[in-house]
Amino acid sequence: MNLWLFDLDGVLIHPGGYRKALRRTVAHFSHQMGNPERPLEESTIEAFEAQGITCEWDIAGICAAADAFAIWRANPDLNLPADLSRAMIMLQKESLERPEPEYAEWARSTGALGGESPSLSAAKIFRQEAGHAEVDIDRVGEFDGLLDVLLGHPREFARSPVMRYFQQYTLGSRLYADLYHVPPDVETASLLAELDQPAISTAAREKILAMHRQKRIRSAIITARPCRPRGAVDDPTEFPPEAEIALKVIGLEELPLVGAGQMLWLAKRHEQQPDAYLKPNPTHSLAALALALGAEESDGLESARALVEEGKLLPPLDAWKQETADIVVFEDSPTGVLATQSAVDLLNRKGLNIRVSFLGVATGGEKRAALQALGAEVLDSTDEALAYAWKKVG
Repeated sequence: MNLWLFDLDGVLIHPGGYRKALRRTVAHFSHQMGNPERPLEESTIEAFEAQGITCEWDIAGICAAADAFAIWRANPDLNLPADLSRAMIMLQKESLERPEPEYAEWARSTGALGGESPSLSAAKIFRQEAGHAEVDIDRVGEFDGLLDVLLGHPREFARSPVMRYFQQYTLGSRLYADLYHVPPDVETASLLAELDQPAISTAAREKILAMHRQKRIRSAIITARPCRPRGAVDDPTEFPPEAEIALKVIGLEELPLVGAGQMLWLAKRHEQQPDAYLKPNPTHSLAALALALGAEESDGLESARALVEEGKLLPPLDAWKQETADIVVFEDSPTGVLATQSAVDLLNRKGLNIRVSFLGVATGGEKRAALQALGAEVLDSTDEALAYAWKKVG
């Protein structure tokens, strides 16, 4: 049995919309602090992704915190209130020194800490650095309040100003207002719909669909993009359909999708933190494998959680008891590799016989090195990775 898991951004789609939304969001908060225009380079974004920090809500928040920290540390007489609007007014003063923040270094420090969500890890690093800044404890406490605003709740619309601003650009003003029931701050079309482009050729897409329909491969898409689960959704504002926008652009709507929306639904059901089950947690990959095997969404999610948290091998994940499975993972960042490797380890400990290989997609830089360090065969494009995989399937 052959199962293929596809990451979305950077593998099936070029996330031009996310890239532009991220750059505009980082520029907005930097400008609000009185900084000159500073382009967010692609190499800087890749430094975040190489550390497994792939969610733009995290990246933008860390960059905003880095901007604020650079000014705060360089100006010992500056006191910052926790209220974001008042803090921005203080940061705009022309007399302040404005050293350029090292976004990529903050990314590397955050990734090295690991073990929790990137925003919470970054906040911990910022607090440590603030404590070493030779300032009084009251001033450190004031900066801590601003950190909580920028990084404390990156996935809560009501509490994260970074998320709110970013969502206007990804969804567009009209869908943003309809979904969140608040007026937008900017008038914009959806950058996802406008700028996202398929990262695979039409011929490759049609071959994937044909093999999927013939069950020569069983496939699913795994992504950290927000999406809308099929299960009951009490609050639709928590589930913006961003992955669905991408699938429509690519033309792969019929493949099963397991995104941040399903992981959030599962987390809420079991009273966990919102991103508790997101890759690199193996629950995310196991859920994608379960849906690739044909499970109903809620059953697949629960079977994944049961294996990770309770050690129970439930249908459909027990389908491999009588046959060998070959899993191929197409990824452009370490998180999906780590999640699926952990998932396969859990399955094989139950006496199954599952082999997994990882095909990375990266042209160079830190992401390519990070993927190779995890044992992935790295190719320059998804079409090349697919051609490599098809040779094995025959």
